[in-house]
Formats: sequence, C-alpha cells, structure tokens
Amino acid sequence: MVQSRKFFKYKMDFVMTCNKKRAALATLGLISSLSANAIDPASVVSSGPIAVVPTIDIEVKHDDNLFITETNTDSSMITILRPSVQFVAERANDAYRVTFGIEDGDYANSSADNYTDYNLTAEAIIELNSRHRIDFNTGYLRGHEARGSTNSTTGDVPSEYTENNIGFVYRYGAEGAIANIELTGSFLDHSYDNFISINESRERENTRFGGTFFYRVAPKTSGLFEVRYEDIDYDLATSTLDNIETKYLLGVKWDATAKTSGTAKFGRMEKKYDSPARKGQGGASWEVAARWSPRTYSVFDLSATQEFEEASGNEDAVDSKLLSLSWMHSWNDRFSTTVALSRMDEEYSGISREDQTDSVTLAANYEIQRWMGVKLAYTGKERDSDLVGQSYDSKQVMLTLSLSF
Repeated sequence: MVQSRKFFKYKMDFVMTCNKKRAALATLGLISSLSANAIDPASVVSSGPIAVVPTIDIEVKHDDNLFITETNTDSSMITILRPSVQFVAERANDAYRVTFGIEDGDYANSSADNYTDYNLTAEAIIELNSRHRIDFNTGYLRGHEARGSTNSTTGDVPSEYTENNIGFVYRYGAEGAIANIELTGSFLDHSYDNFISINESRERENTRFGGTFFYRVAPKTSGLFEVRYEDIDYDLATSTLDNIETKYLLGVKWDATAKTSGTAKFGRMEKKYDSPARKGQGGASWEVAARWSPRTYSVFDLSATQEFEEASGNEDAVDSKLLSLSWMHSWNDRFSTTVALSRMDEEYSGISREDQTDSVTLAANYEIQRWMGVKLAYTGKERDSDLVGQSYDSKQVMLTLSLSF
C-alpha cells in the first residue's frame, strides 16, 4: 500500500523520468501552494488496494479591492472552505488517482459574490515497459469568475462556467537513453452557465497536439526541439475569433547537480485567425523554469514565459509576458517562509491598451502537527494601464489552516 508520509511530500511533475513505482506515486502527489512544510495525512484510510485521503483548508482573508477597480473600491472579509478527498491506487509500476474537491467562498460584505465551485479529476500513470509510458488525465470543473477579474461585462453576480478536459502524454525512450520522444494531446470545452447573452461569445473548444524530441548532450543535460499546434474554435457561429496557434521551440533541460535544475526554451509563436477581419500575431516566445538550491532547505525558483491569451473583452488577444522569482526557506522542520515577486506585461491587440502588473507575496508556514499546518500570507498587486480606468492596486491578507484526517 502507498507509503503515505512520503507520498504527500512530493509535488507534481508531468515529465517523470524514473520508472519505479515510488516515482509514479510521487507524480500524483499534492501541490502545496507557497508552502514548504506540506502536511502529511493523520492517517490513510485503506479500502483494499485503494488509499482514501481526505483534507480540508479553512481560509480567512481580507481583500481591500474586491472588484479590481481604480476608484470607489469595496473591501470585505472572505471565508473560504476547501474540502477534498483523494482515492489513490497502485499496480506494479502504474499509479492512479481520483480527486474530488469543493471550494466554497462566503463574502461578509457582498453576499452576491458568494460562490461554490466543484472539481473532479482523474489521473493515471501507466508504464507499459521501460521504453513506453503513458500519462492520462481528465477533469470536470464547475467554476466562477470573480467580478472584475476579466475584461468582460459583468452582471450582478459572478459569471459561472463549466470546463471539461482530457489529455495525455506519451513518452518513448528508456531512462538514460541518448534520445527520447514525447507526444502530447489535450481537449478543453469551456462554456458558461449564466449571463449567456454576455458570455456566449467566449465559449470555445481548444484542441492541442504537441511533440518534443530530447537528445542527451551530457549525462544530465538534454537538448530539445518542440512543436505545438492548437486549434481554438469558438462556439458562436458569427464569431471571428476562431484561430490556430503554433509554437516552435529550441531549448535545453538540465539537472546537472543537486543544486541546479530547469528547462529553458526559446523560439517563435504565431496566432492566425480564420477571419480576415482579425489581424494575426507572431513573434518571439520563451518558457524558462529554473531552480537553484544553495542548501537543501533553501530554494530559489525563476520563471519567465511569453504567451498569447484569448480575449475576455473587446480585444483580439493579449500578448502576455510574465517574469517571477520566489525564495522558499525552511528555518527548521516546522517553520518556513516564502517571498515571491512577479511582473506581467500585457499588450492588447485589436485595441490600444498596455498594462504592467507587479505583485509581491509574503508567506509564513508553520506545521503544528504533521497533519496540521497554518499559513499567514500577504499579497499586494499594482497594475499600471494606459487605458483610462484600468489601473488599480489591491492588498490581501490571508490566514489558512490546513488539515488532513
């Protein structure tokens, strides 16, 4: 049966190179946002070959700019409950996980913005042999868009949406082989459940395929070439936003020492619309994720990306560039802190608008028991926009209690 204490210490890694069962289970581990001391389960309920792990987060926060406005801001205390349950199983070198979660938000000063989101996901890691591995994932999400969080017209309550997705990753090549090939595919259906007259123009289906060729140039370093193709099809018959995105990237993936690891990709991205009424975009693209661990208890993460984001208002698309840096330090076995800085530059096509958003997050985590943790965090954001009325600043203070039963 699953070794629960170790299982809960691992984070998600979609490109797993080890073909051992423990690594397969690690890939299905929990993601703990801004937390170094991820809690362990108090116990793991076993039902034959299946482990059942329930958890809950209880968060209380204050937001001083609920609707992300430049003037006449509204503030509120918000209580958020996030219960979830996971069902985990293993067979030989394979691993499986099903997760059901709920997020319920209650606003003290704006009951119209209360929400309840649902999320159901299923994941499987199947190793056919030492050279063939397939990862499957599928999910259902009933979510919401907080008022002011998009460029779309808003109603008197948040917009609610449903997402269905399915995806796979197939990898050919043994661990340590000089060459490996990875093929990916995914499908996403995004639809709205209220304010249809406002939101139907944003309902869409995304179909993506990709392939990456890895070639080992050193014992722990590989060069790579990646191609991605995405067909974005809007449901509204009169929409002129249907488009195809392609991306071509060259890069390197390294895990040279215990202190440094990462992936860096650079290339070109293009977005071409089916309708001649829309002007296509293209330009340089990059994806960088690097980690430096000067000590086992101190970790720096650097991330830099460029992407085209789909329209949420009257723009064609948004050319988004994000740079972030975080530092996590464990001061002892129970106490850790995190500092995160980021800057996002957004250039809108189809309208005249450019935004720059800076954010800072400070967090302190304390593990009261191995199955109980508490986090105090502060997040500040400031957006400077050249479009009148779109600049803002906001501050949030959060206290979160995490429990595993």
